[in-house]
Amino acid sequence: MDFIKLSKFSFALSFLFIAASLVAIGFQGFNLGIDFTGGTSLIVNFAERPNLDQLRTVLSAERVQITTLENDFVIKTAAFSEQHKDELLQILDDNFGETRLLDYEAIGPSAGSELQNQAYLLTVLVLAGILIYITFRFELWTGLAAVAGLLHDVIITLGFVSWLGLDFNISMIAAILTIIGYSINATIIIFDRVRENLGSKEYAGADLALIANQALLSVLGRCINTSVTTILAVLAVYLFGGLSIKAFALTMLIGFTVGAYSSIFIAAPLYVFLRRRRF
Repeated sequence: MDFIKLSKFSFALSFLFIAASLVAIGFQGFNLGIDFTGGTSLIVNFAERPNLDQLRTVLSAERVQITTLENDFVIKTAAFSEQHKDELLQILDDNFGETRLLDYEAIGPSAGSELQNQAYLLTVLVLAGILIYITFRFELWTGLAAVAGLLHDVIITLGFVSWLGLDFNISMIAAILTIIGYSINATIIIFDRVRENLGSKEYAGADLALIANQALLSVLGRCINTSVTTILAVLAVYLFGGLSIKAFALTMLIGFTVGAYSSIFIAAPLYVFLRRRRF
């Protein structure tokens, strides 16, 4: 299989997904959690523990997010006031008996906005650091191709997050950074083999596209095995894990799949394209 020749189709497919993702992000936006918008977070437990569905039914009119934490419940709401906290506790007391407040945290709108800006800045700094590292270890064109592949993964993953309406909070930023780390690892393996082939007498005078394609073929089995085992592990977390981590696991499942694709079909062909032209 010639992955470099297939790049016209892979680039076109990626362009469509990126365009669709940008449209989803631009028009639908993100379902921001209280980490970024501000609000109230309570951790409670009960003398007689209700199930999660019962709790959601009782608090359905309060616009809250409810997740489990071992034997406790984490209740988050966009409302930011002591009075609202007391009202929630009273509702819980009336419906489920004695309710114990284990922890209470209020995040103001300004603090949420600051946290959101810090999360975005962290992501940009990570990408910039990767560009510098790859450039130092390989060359500029390798670094640019690698970062372009990562941006491809991040944009498409965020497009799915927006389209699916998943809660966008701090754990989502952690998922994005995990995806970046996973994807760049696979990309480095491929570029390392490309560099090895470029210095090999066997490929002396050979076309760059041939060298890159042979490098891809030589590590393809390893990349596929790593990707499949990782995706299966995350799939198990999504299927059998608690409700509180489903959005996180689904985001990583999407990101790892897109990252496996981009490392093979985007980063290496893009490196060949950039190195040939040397803009």
